[in-house]
Amino acid sequence: MKMKYQLAAASMACIGMAVVDSPSACAQSNITLYGWTDAGIEYLSNADGKHSAVRLQNYGILPSEFGLTGTEDLGGGLKALFTLQQGFNLNDGTSTVPGYAFFRGAYVGLSGSFGTVTLGRQFSVLFDKTLFYDPFLYASYSGQGVLIPLEGNFIDNAIKYKSPVVAGFNGEALVSTSGIAGNTRAGRVLEAGGEYVGASLGVSAVYHQQHGTVAAGVDMSAQQTTIGTLAVRYAFDPVTVYLGGERQTGDLEPVKTVYWAGARYQITAAVALAGGVWHTQSHVASVGHPTLFVLSTTYAFSRRTTVYLNLGYARNSGSSSQTVYEYDPTPLNGASQRGAMLGISHVF
Repeated sequence: MKMKYQLAAASMACIGMAVVDSPSACAQSNITLYGWTDAGIEYLSNADGKHSAVRLQNYGILPSEFGLTGTEDLGGGLKALFTLQQGFNLNDGTSTVPGYAFFRGAYVGLSGSFGTVTLGRQFSVLFDKTLFYDPFLYASYSGQGVLIPLEGNFIDNAIKYKSPVVAGFNGEALVSTSGIAGNTRAGRVLEAGGEYVGASLGVSAVYHQQHGTVAAGVDMSAQQTTIGTLAVRYAFDPVTVYLGGERQTGDLEPVKTVYWAGARYQITAAVALAGGVWHTQSHVASVGHPTLFVLSTTYAFSRRTTVYLNLGYARNSGSSSQTVYEYDPTPLNGASQRGAMLGISHVF
């Protein structure tokens, strides 16, 4: 449950009025503090490439984080909005990624009948339009690490547009650049995505292009990664099935094709069961042809507290290093991996 705080006209909004000298700056704003905490006990075979391990792991179904989000009604259907969101590791209290005050998002924008425009660090269109076509959504045992490059989840310096929904259709577009003088290509990200969501059917398509950056005198801006994704889901209440395919090409990431399928069964209001398979095909030896299998069950004590059991098996061969836990950099060099995680998640 989210805690909501009203900022009175005599507080922060009026500080802004002193700058812009406008009576409207004293309008009240709604601010929400929210977040979730998630941790579990995990068993992982070949945790270092050779030996198994049992450890307290940061998250299983929702990444631990907290955030502030707010809106202000500007009249005429126009609203101002902002979000500041930070991730952290519940097992040791450290930041998800050191050096970021708001790793998981920091943006401001406007919304109205035209849609929503936001500026800042924010989720990519690739993330937005694939998340809900994965039976595990944001879980650590899921297809996210297979489908989305690590640097493709959040985009810095981004301008993002979300259209209104018209007859079930909606679209998104994003553009970003590093702002390096004389090199507009460095760090540039271009994205476009479209989606149809009906009563039972959902279809999503995304195009993502990301250029390399310039760092320490090394210019990689001519290199790029291009990703195209097409996904479908269909609800046969209480079962939802998922299908998708993705093609990744370019110089920055290995060329590969991924196919996936899964299902989610809402057994009761409190109990759910989900399963999924992701198969990768690549001529790059370090990627190879691995397959990731995931099975998960959840039990909701309430709307805010859920316990879960995740089971995963990454089948590798040759030199492939598909891991069970997302974005795990452990070099498995063809060794398969099994994982199991029992944990609890609480939303506030």
